Amino acid sequence: MELNKEQLSHLADLAKLELKDEELESYKRELQDVLSYVAKINTLDLQNVKESLSGIDDAGTAPRPDNVEKSNPKIINQACQKDGQYVAVPNVFNNK
Repeated sequence: MELNKEQLSHLADLAKLELKDEELESYKRELQDVLSYVAKINTLDLQNVKESLSGIDDAGTAPRPDNVEKSNPKIINQACQKDGQYVAVPNVFNNK
């Protein structure tokens, strides 16, 4: 996958990185290498490979259950931005 300067700048902005043009070129090469490797992996025939969390059959491992718990008020009070009883964070998806 070929990345252009606009796409790289957008990714750097999402990652809150301030990169110079020569740094963008370096990251472009590295990211394209990673994407090329992922493209190679995508060509593998994995039809007969069983899904596994650990890579070991019958390891006795399972995903942990999700538990919803109320946040500690001390932690909420330390947040830079709050919205009532919640911590407010900037939007990172579709932020245009």
